[in-house]
Amino acid sequence: MKATNLFKALAFSVLTLVSALNTEAKAQDNFITNDEVKNNLVVSRTIYKLDGNYLHNHIRYEFAYDEQNRLICKTANKWDGTSDKWEPYFQMTYRYEAGEIIMNYARWNESNHSYSKDMQQSVYALDEDNTPVVCQTVDKTVSMAEHK
Repeated sequence: MKATNLFKALAFSVLTLVSALNTEAKAQDNFITNDEVKNNLVVSRTIYKLDGNYLHNHIRYEFAYDEQNRLICKTANKWDGTSDKWEPYFQMTYRYEAGEIIMNYARWNESNHSYSKDMQQSVYALDEDNTPVVCQTVDKTVSMAEHK
């Protein structure tokens, strides 16, 4: 059973990587990235869409790290051309525990001004080299609705 889960996780990871690389290679010509780095860590990344000779705001990421320089939060904001401002999009938080990494994902919920929409939690089991080997994802929105 563990071998089957490991194989599935590995196969999924490979397919995801290949898809991401393929998509990135195709889309690279239309986007420009600007990173803000502090203490050798990327703290923000702004992606601009290239339109002829003009750059337009597209999406901005902000990153937070713990005292061991591990990523603990990634927040995304997308550009709203109508209001000419950055609007909250989604947030991913990471918690590091013995033998696992717990990642929580949520989209911005405009009605209550919080990251509480489409919530999911993924738990990554780590091997002895701290390499993720197994992942379990739970739709937290459904879980919370069932408990009400």
